Amino acid sequence: MEERPLYTARVRKIGNSQGVLLSKEVLQKLKIVQGQEIEFIVKEDQTILLKPVTLPAKPLKNKLNLSLSTWDHQFANAIKNNDTPEKDMFEGMNNQFDDNEW
Repeated sequence: MEERPLYTARVRKIGNSQGVLLSKEVLQKLKIVQGQEIEFIVKEDQTILLKPVTLPAKPLKNKLNLSLSTWDHQFANAIKNNDTPEKDMFEGMNNQFDDNEW
């Protein structure tokens, strides 16, 4: 069976690089979604094999709760789930204003 191209595309300037845009049909056929990694395998006969690597992780759909009245509960849940707080990136950094004015 003869392989026939699905479509053709022209190499174009994209920012400081050059690239080819993939059509919606090709992405759907390969089941590739936005943000997903793909592999480009260059074969000896100068053809390229394009294949999806993995699906991206689905974003969490939790709503951000900004109510101060629930902070105690949120902190208790975080401690229960062994969540660790972020490090303070300014810890140990000070300046003359901090030393004299505070």
